[in-house]
Amino acid sequence: MGWSEKSGGPTPLAEFKTPPPATTATNTTTTIAVTDAPTTTTTAAVDDGGTQQRADDDCHGRKKRLRGGLEMDAIIGKDGGGGGAIGEDQDRDDGEPRPFVLLPMYGEHKRAVSSLSFAPTSASSLSFGGNSWNSNDGSRSTRVLCASASADGSAKVWETPTQHDTDDSDDKATKIAADVDGGGGGVGGGGGGTDASKKEKSGKGPSSSSSSLSSFIIGSGRTTTSSSRLDPKLSLVGHSRGINDVSWSPTASYIATASDDKTLRLWSAETGDAFVEFRGHTNFVFSCRFNPQSNLLVSGSFDETVKLWDVRCGECVATLPAHSNPVTGVDFNRDGTCIVSGSYDGLIRIWDTATGECLKTVYAEGNPPVGSVHFSPNGRFVLSGTLDGKLRLYDLTAGHGSECRGVRNSGGDRPQPRGGKCAKTYAGHRNSKYCIFAAFLSSNPRRQCVVSGSEDGNVYLYDLQSRLSRQTLEGHTDAVLAVDAHDSVELIGSGGMGNDRCVRFWAP
Repeated sequence: MGWSEKSGGPTPLAEFKTPPPATTATNTTTTIAVTDAPTTTTTAAVDDGGTQQRADDDCHGRKKRLRGGLEMDAIIGKDGGGGGAIGEDQDRDDGEPRPFVLLPMYGEHKRAVSSLSFAPTSASSLSFGGNSWNSNDGSRSTRVLCASASADGSAKVWETPTQHDTDDSDDKATKIAADVDGGGGGVGGGGGGTDASKKEKSGKGPSSSSSSLSSFIIGSGRTTTSSSRLDPKLSLVGHSRGINDVSWSPTASYIATASDDKTLRLWSAETGDAFVEFRGHTNFVFSCRFNPQSNLLVSGSFDETVKLWDVRCGECVATLPAHSNPVTGVDFNRDGTCIVSGSYDGLIRIWDTATGECLKTVYAEGNPPVGSVHFSPNGRFVLSGTLDGKLRLYDLTAGHGSECRGVRNSGGDRPQPRGGKCAKTYAGHRNSKYCIFAAFLSSNPRRQCVVSGSEDGNVYLYDLQSRLSRQTLEGHTDAVLAVDAHDSVELIGSGGMGNDRCVRFWAP
């Protein structure tokens, strides 16, 4: 299969409601080296998953993602050095990382939050309207940017303050609480200016009865229980229908959005101005991601194709008729030479970016619909979420070299090979209706996790190596489909569906 224009119109939506027929796959037991310089190995068995009925999503929270770039320890191969966190002291006296708690600041949309993405670390150079990132009192602080997209047709950029100075005075708690206070006016254009106390009464704000979920951990260990709604730093408005995905460029200069209006848009991350509109898909655009060089954008659509776009001019440079059902997730590996795509047809495919050749096809036992796909930051693994309530980590390089160049299994006119080795399986969250995000949490070498949303309204943290659940984060009032983890700060973001509509943040 190569890059080409696909003929014909989109498949009727009614055909998307039933997953494709299951196919048989062989269970295997795999021993993998969990570092780039193998010193330890971990044994994991492939589960025997099953296909479940996919319910139609009435909102737009069906997504996927993970940025390339850094390398993680263990499976994802990062060399030591954890990043910062909310507060100075990440670990308890016994050496174990502090548990994540719900921070008191939150954002809000008019409708379901469908996608969420933290800006890469390079975003620290950004400014809004000439405003400096330094605190007014001269303290050393970090501002983390997070973009969220919604079924209301807007995307918003939130600025989350974190403190790294060692001042443990009560004034710090007062300052931080004031810093995140959204004040009057409706966040997300909602109008009416609902304050935090009203949100708590309506069930959309953090409950004051649960101190563990409403405490803001500060560097000294002090907490404040005030709850504050954030005002967005930017509001990206222009799509005529709901937005399904949002993605930062690796340079943090641009934001891309994918929409049900069949287009993608490129926005300035500093001013919020729309630069380019990408037209060419014939059905909902479901997923988008930048390549590491920020000059290409890949998209996946309900029209069953994967398209590659020139960011500078907005032209489609290649179209791949990739799947037989909607494409639910796309991603580049860390050097941009390969693309991964996932689909409701149950298949995960790896493509050569330059030629459009399909290098490998993998699928889970029972062929469940794929809701999300992400390359690991070292490019050796693909994390997929499927509608049987499981996350699977596939080793693309077993018996080969590094990254995608070792997955080439096809040649000439021979039939495309299928199958692949599942190195890890994570289960415990609920996922049978929607496409749910997952992300790698890697900033703290003591706590490397896979983070997943869930239809039960919780966020699940799975230990990367043991596959056990490390923590369940409770704070939303509806299904959580959008999650992400910052690349250098121990910070998790999550977004709830229509009965919640909130963007929430979690930190140790």
